[in-house]
Amino acid sequence: MNPAMRGLWLFLLVISLVGEVASGALKAADPSSAAPDREYRRGVKLQQEGRMPEAIDAFRACLRLDPTRSQAYDRLKEAYGHKQTIDHVVAELSNRTERDRSDFVSWNLLGVLYVKQGRWSDGMAALERAVLSQPRDVDAWTNLGWLLTELKQVERAREAFGRALVLNPGYGRAHAGMAGLHAEGGGDRDKAIEAYRLALSAEPDNPTYLYDMGWAYYRKGMTDRALEILTRASVLAPDDPAGRAKVGWARLRLKDYGAAIEEFQQALRQQPTYAFARFGLARALQAEGRNDSAMAEYKRAWRESRNDLYLIYVLGLYLQRSLFFIVLVVGLGMVLTLFWLFRRKAVPQASQPAGEK
Repeated sequence: MNPAMRGLWLFLLVISLVGEVASGALKAADPSSAAPDREYRRGVKLQQEGRMPEAIDAFRACLRLDPTRSQAYDRLKEAYGHKQTIDHVVAELSNRTERDRSDFVSWNLLGVLYVKQGRWSDGMAALERAVLSQPRDVDAWTNLGWLLTELKQVERAREAFGRALVLNPGYGRAHAGMAGLHAEGGGDRDKAIEAYRLALSAEPDNPTYLYDMGWAYYRKGMTDRALEILTRASVLAPDDPAGRAKVGWARLRLKDYGAAIEEFQQALRQQPTYAFARFGLARALQAEGRNDSAMAEYKRAWRESRNDLYLIYVLGLYLQRSLFFIVLVVGLGMVLTLFWLFRRKAVPQASQPAGEK
């Protein structure tokens, strides 16, 4: 090889090595590279060994490197909840935020726990602080979306779920939240079903998504498809009273009254004061002609649904209808009786034959 060619070959070799080194440096700096994975795996191993404080530190390290790793939040919640009360965890997280006001992980978890305690305004403030401290926190945006949905702030909730999905287009909880917004108040059920499909693409065996998707089909009038999906969900989560009640309503619409009654009764065994299931049971009993039992369940459902305005409205309609028929029957009976008495009084008695005493 002549000197010129040898020099060119050495030059190309050096360029190649420099490129590899630069590429390695970029990968090391990239938060989606090996470092977050390593911390996550370390956290899982420590969690399995029961070393919860160290596992918590590992999952926190993973999230600091990559705030879009929502599965690290799931593990972190499990680790914090291990043998600790909510009050204890809230106190610990509050101390962390006092020491570091930019600790977005603690703000996010604190917001969720505040909501569980019924401290809605504190929960909102904590979640807003989380996304302000770290705008790439997918889980915090999603939690904020769910809270805003509960507070009926639909547009803000839609924006929060949208921000989460920009950061992680495959995040199931954010798709499920968006689906709930589409389904709210009888909205666009096709969009709701599509959003649930995307949520299930991320979590195929999530029974909550399946139950909600099945109910969207039910409300769209596609009852056979609804029952298929709801039944699959009930296999995955047989102890969910809301899910069992939805299966019951689908069977009721398909006139499978015996199976519907069994589903409603199963839901009520799990949650005896569940008015949605109680009302369904009353409807199914009425459809079978067991009117006395149906009326007893209607009355009980009415007592149990005092905080549910929709159920109160629907129950009122049915009880009103039943009362109307009762009044109608009694009224007709009285009219017929009066008519008969009037006719009897108006017709003269036949005179007795002569000679009869």
